[in-house]
Amino acid sequence: MARDGFFTGLDIGTSSIKVLVAEFIDGSMNVIGVSNVKSSGVKDGIIVDIDAAAKTIKTAIEQAEEKAGIVIEQVNVGLPANLLQIEPTQGMIPVTSESKEIKDEDVESVVRSALTKSITPEREVISLVPEEFIVDGFQGIRDPRGMMGIRLEMRGLIYTGPTTILHNLRKTVERAGIQVENIIISPLAMTRAVLNEGEREFGATVIDMGGGQTTVASMRAQELQFTNIYSEGGEYITKDISKVLKTSMQIAEALKFNFGNADIEEASETETVQVEVVGENSPVEITEKYLAEIISARVKHILDRVKQDLTRGRLLDLPGGIVLVGGTAIMPGVVEVAQEIFETNVKLYVPNQVGIRNPMFANVISLVEYVGLLTEVDIIAQQAVSGEEYLRRKPIDNETPSLSFDRTPAPAPRVAPQPNPIPVENTIEVPLPVEEENHEQKQKLGDRVRGIFGSMFD
Repeated sequence: MARDGFFTGLDIGTSSIKVLVAEFIDGSMNVIGVSNVKSSGVKDGIIVDIDAAAKTIKTAIEQAEEKAGIVIEQVNVGLPANLLQIEPTQGMIPVTSESKEIKDEDVESVVRSALTKSITPEREVISLVPEEFIVDGFQGIRDPRGMMGIRLEMRGLIYTGPTTILHNLRKTVERAGIQVENIIISPLAMTRAVLNEGEREFGATVIDMGGGQTTVASMRAQELQFTNIYSEGGEYITKDISKVLKTSMQIAEALKFNFGNADIEEASETETVQVEVVGENSPVEITEKYLAEIISARVKHILDRVKQDLTRGRLLDLPGGIVLVGGTAIMPGVVEVAQEIFETNVKLYVPNQVGIRNPMFANVISLVEYVGLLTEVDIIAQQAVSGEEYLRRKPIDNETPSLSFDRTPAPAPRVAPQPNPIPVENTIEVPLPVEEENHEQKQKLGDRVRGIFGSMFD
């Protein structure tokens, strides 16, 4: 059951940083503020420039505060699947109270006993999710509090991540003048929010096609089975268009947005668009179908890589099929291409929240839903993890000079309070059509294209 109150999610993406504020009332989530700011200081979902990322987060927070009419003091931050590890764990304690009734303290103690599992110094426990409790041998208990017993056991999953990535994440958010309430594993939150009960139980895969990367998460039997990140996304499609057509990134992005289609069969062979090309005095005319060939090549390349991993993990035939989210998934033809590649049921997930019914907001929505729907047992477990990890790691150095932000509170209720190697970019080569080299094919801009791109060509 959802907890009543305000919750804020922060999604730090490669291409954009999103903040969402929602209020839970009687189990219903109502979005009251959202912001979307172009990202900086982030590469492949990992913070590479703390100051630059902090400035962008601050801007996104301020915009969300203005729309929501509240002051944000704490955020729930999404952590990408980079180098995420999942391990089973279990703990056992004797119930020491005279009444032998299991209390909150016992649940916390059994979680702490499960955290004694050896973790290497370069890794840190992000979360522990209890799967079941066992009281005196009786299994399958979700919440043992109030029960009587002599021995309490717990079985669950430990999620760990690189200490450096987690430190940089906390440091950046705190530089922006905000406290981290929880670090949420994005693929875990995404699968729980996007998939329905049957899909989570029998199995399905969520593919988040973002701007700078593509994240894949498969769930079966209510557990994450596989998660991975591929350092290719919508920005790579724009780069391909720019390089193949020898045009600017600005024009390439506009071509993708206004005329892009990932399905070659659906693109027009007769409709043309003229493109300003570097080194040419006059615009070059191309067909929408040729533009689709450039786009399709990259989309297929990304999804083929995903298919190889899903096939290797025997996850391609999950009954729930494939669910697409993310800004790149919105492009016409992406669902059709995915169906062709995966040869299974593919659908596009669209959030049902009023005002933000766009797949690009699915991740930040899932962060808030995940936190709002945490059970009391989940919260106790997370508090145990936070306490243990605080003792294990050194506190963040707050004496380091931080950005100076003027945070004048609005008159409203207050909300309670990674460095991967940079991959070498691989450009899919699509040869320019012979017609483009023929100057006779270069024509003046049509009325439709002039209205959209006129300012770019002036």
